[in-house]
Amino acid sequence: MNKIHLKWVIPMLLISVAASGCGKTSGGPKEADASQVNEQPVSLVLLNDSGTEQEYVDQVVAEVKKKHPSIELKIYKSEKGSTLDELILAGETPDLILSFNGKLASYRDKDLLYDMTPLIGSRHVDLGRFEPGYIDDVKIASTKNELFGLPVSLAYHALYYNKSLFDKFGVPYPKDGMTWEQTLELARKLTRNESGTQYRGFDIGNMVWASQPLGIAAIDYSTDKATMRTDEWKRVFELMKAFYTIPGNTMTGKAKDDFLKEKTLAMYADLSIASDLEVASKSGLDWDVVQYPSYPEKPNVYGNASVSVIMITKASKHKERAMQVVEAAISDEVQLENSKSGRVSPLQKAEIKQAFGMNKEVFRGKSVQSIFKSKPVKYPIASQYRGKAELIVRTKFSEYVTGAIDVNTALAQADEEINKAVAAEAGK
Repeated sequence: MNKIHLKWVIPMLLISVAASGCGKTSGGPKEADASQVNEQPVSLVLLNDSGTEQEYVDQVVAEVKKKHPSIELKIYKSEKGSTLDELILAGETPDLILSFNGKLASYRDKDLLYDMTPLIGSRHVDLGRFEPGYIDDVKIASTKNELFGLPVSLAYHALYYNKSLFDKFGVPYPKDGMTWEQTLELARKLTRNESGTQYRGFDIGNMVWASQPLGIAAIDYSTDKATMRTDEWKRVFELMKAFYTIPGNTMTGKAKDDFLKEKTLAMYADLSIASDLEVASKSGLDWDVVQYPSYPEKPNVYGNASVSVIMITKASKHKERAMQVVEAAISDEVQLENSKSGRVSPLQKAEIKQAFGMNKEVFRGKSVQSIFKSKPVKYPIASQYRGKAELIVRTKFSEYVTGAIDVNTALAQADEEINKAVAAEAGK
């Protein structure tokens, strides 16, 4: 057996308990169903294959230990020495995997996808507890309406801003509900050179994110053909160019550092960056957050939500026990702690939403409830070449912004280069 790095293994007490002694997890099985599960000691392997924060994993482990102490969880983080392939080769194929919805389809080739629908039904797990749409977002890997996992958290989009720069230049702070055009007007007011220091008004980091609320993609998942020659893509290119051609607001390629470290960027559109904000706050960044900008015809819509999921693998020999771990991961108790720690829960419960960030000093006094005012679009089924295609889009956008090519040429060349890249990759 190949050696596996065990520093991520978390042993738990192996104590057999009667089912009647197990407390009922909110949203979990009824007492009668719990009593039918054999509570004999069992060892389960869980792989964190998505970069889910260890804090959340610890919360799940604690809940499992409290409700099902007969379950020993071996936790691995996907890294050299304990990747999914290495675990499989070592005979440690995971019973459970923490991943995200966009990655689920990749497990099909390894024959790990397992339709959890029958277990969800027999355990009376209430899917109505989840926000509408997140269950569908998990089903993007399905071909027959299977449910290969359940949501545990999601990444949000938000507009962060440096209060000190707004105060310095006497500009009113951003507000919830702003459109892209209103954000553009603010960016113009905040972009200026003071005493040799260039301050920039806005940066989105990844311009492709501005396309997501419109429901467009760079490549069609069903044909693997580029889809760049459209009015929607032209609109995105022209909108984003308007930001980056404000005199002094040129792209630097390091938007996050400009905002967090250099503190020369007034507004920054990004995903969940709590840990980065913690560090930046300690070095003097006075920040706050508002709702992500939106298109007038699509108010309160920000783009794709990367939904973290927990799944039971087809290879697991202890699926009912693994389901007990899933129930712990989605329980009100764990999700409340998840929210307090600054991660967005997929559950609808108002109490859980209102608790967002309560345990994080960095969020105190911040307008964190603003992030809940926007919703994601339905997560798109993506081509396997999506990453390559979007890299080409960003390259062509850069050429367009610098004036090397016009917008129609940029879109046409992006279309052609995506198709060539796909053909080359498919021909290998």
